[in-house]
Amino acid sequence: MLLLCVELAFVAPYARRAGDELFHAQPAWFLLAVAAEMVSMGAFARLQRLVLRTGGLRVRLRAAASAVFAGSALSATLPGGSLVSISYRTRRMRTWGASAPLIGFTHAVTGVLSTVALVMLAGIGRTLAGDHDQLAGAAGQVSAACAVTALALVLVQRTSVLYRPVNALLRIWHKLRRGTDGQTSADGLLGELAAMRLPTRFWILGLGAALVNWVGDFVCVLAVCHAVGSAPATDKVLLAYVAAMTAVSALPLLPAGLGPLDAALVLTLHHGGMPLAAATAADLLYRTLNPGAIGVAGWSVLLVRRRSRSGRGRMGPQSPYRVADPVHERGVEHGRLQDVAG
Repeated sequence: MLLLCVELAFVAPYARRAGDELFHAQPAWFLLAVAAEMVSMGAFARLQRLVLRTGGLRVRLRAAASAVFAGSALSATLPGGSLVSISYRTRRMRTWGASAPLIGFTHAVTGVLSTVALVMLAGIGRTLAGDHDQLAGAAGQVSAACAVTALALVLVQRTSVLYRPVNALLRIWHKLRRGTDGQTSADGLLGELAAMRLPTRFWILGLGAALVNWVGDFVCVLAVCHAVGSAPATDKVLLAYVAAMTAVSALPLLPAGLGPLDAALVLTLHHGGMPLAAATAADLLYRTLNPGAIGVAGWSVLLVRRRSRSGRGRMGPQSPYRVADPVHERGVEHGRLQDVAG
């Protein structure tokens, strides 16, 4: 609430002029912004679906997209929304039959690919702007992320290296919880991780999906700038977008990056030559889509799912909508792809 008040105080002096800009916004550019945002959300759903497939779990695109929209709504509207969103998507993946190692692997790989894609996008922006001095730094960041990922994959494929530290952690856990099945769980976890094989094609498709996710969101920002009729050069909008997304990543617990994203986007667009009132109008127009329209769609998904669960509960345990547990089936025949209903 405090952040919202501060942001309103910042926008207030330009609200009237920004309102005039919004009133004269061009519908065609706004429709392009809507389409670009939908493409962005769909790309992230495909990325998550691709990673799950590497663990032998095939998920329908509709189910993955609904989870992405609902998770984005939680992230955008609740304090600490990023953590709530991860928790929600974890529960959804469990209902699809994903095991704990596969869920953790999915979160980790999607995070790494998204980070690498954003850094690559920043490098493209620097190149277009002619700032070759910082291009080497962006290349270094991408190389570091790839090196860390490669090291993690090597460790995962050679789980014998991990048994000793894992067993040491389990002994501590046993003393705290007095459990007896920790060793079996560790063996299963390491064994499942070792069974995952990621071909080169996966990294190409995954990085491509992550890039489409970011590029779609950027095109949305570029389109709303054109919609208010004052868009600066594309490279300047791209650098403003990267700056805004970087500001959000620095404070991930704020819902929808409220405050940092808006300040970074408006100020960097203004620095790039866009009038302050027009930059404010573009930010407000972007916010009507992300998180506005996405939040409405996501909460609608959550309400529909809640009603459907209530209906299945009234039908009793013999409901035909219940889905068999594919984890057990993968234990019998590891690696077989499962079709999971949305």
